[in-house]
Amino acid sequence: MSGRLEGRRALVTGAATGIGAAIAELFASEGAHVVLTGRRREVGEETARLIRQAGGDARWKTADASIEGEVATLVAEVRAELGGLDILVNNAGIAPAGPVEAFSIEDWDSTLASNITSMFLLTKHSIPLLRESTGANIINLGSTFGVVGAAGSTVYAMTKAAAISLTKSLALELAGDGIRVNALCPGATETPFLAGWAEATGDAAGTYTWLRERHPIGRLSTPEEQAAAALFLASDDASFVTGHALLVDGGFTAQ
Repeated sequence: MSGRLEGRRALVTGAATGIGAAIAELFASEGAHVVLTGRRREVGEETARLIRQAGGDARWKTADASIEGEVATLVAEVRAELGGLDILVNNAGIAPAGPVEAFSIEDWDSTLASNITSMFLLTKHSIPLLRESTGANIINLGSTFGVVGAAGSTVYAMTKAAAISLTKSLALELAGDGIRVNALCPGATETPFLAGWAEATGDAAGTYTWLRERHPIGRLSTPEEQAAAALFLASDDASFVTGHALLVDGGFTAQ
C-alpha cells in the first residue's frame, strides 16, 4: 500500500462488518491507527483481530453511537489511547423497510437514533479532538436513497437525505477550523446490511433483481469499492474537497 494515511488516527462507527469493516481494513493498511466501534462486540473484535493479523493497527470498542454517555466515553478513550483524532467515519445505521403507515413510533425513533443521532453525537464529541489535528476530516455515510425517492424505504431515505444536509452545513461550520466534512453515498453494496434490508422488503430475491437492473454498470458494488472512495475523501488527495456528497453508485442516480 502507499501509506496515504500514515500515522493518522481514525474512528469508524458501525465497523464490525460490511462497508465499515472494509473502511477500517483499508485505512489500517494505509498506515492509520484505527478504532472500530459498534454494538456487536464478538464480531467487531474478530474484525479488529484480522486487521492486526494483516499487519495493521486496530482496536475494537463496544459502544452504542446513539447514546451520548457511551459516545463521550468512547471519544475520551480514543484521546487517551491514540492521543487525538484525525478522521471520523460516521457509518453506523440501520435500514428498515416497509410502508410509512406500517411504521410504529418506536421504529421511527430507533431509525433516527441509529442513523442521525449517532452522527450528531460522534461529531459533537469529536470536534475538540479534530480541531487539534492537521488535515482533519469527517465522512458521513449517505446513500443513493438520500438523493432520490425510495418507495418502501421512506424513513431510511429521509435519514440519508438528512445525513447529506448535515454534511453540507457542518462543512461550512467547521471550515474555519480546518476540518473537512464530506458524505459518501454508496449504491447497493453486497453486505449483510443490504441483505437485511432486502429481507425486510418481504421479497429479497425480487429486490436484488430490481437493484441489479437499476445499476447501469450491471452489478452491485463491493465494500472494498466503497472503502476506496472513503480513502480518497480521508486522504490529502481530497484536501480541497468539502461539503460534497460523493455518489459511488454505478450510475444508479444518473437515470
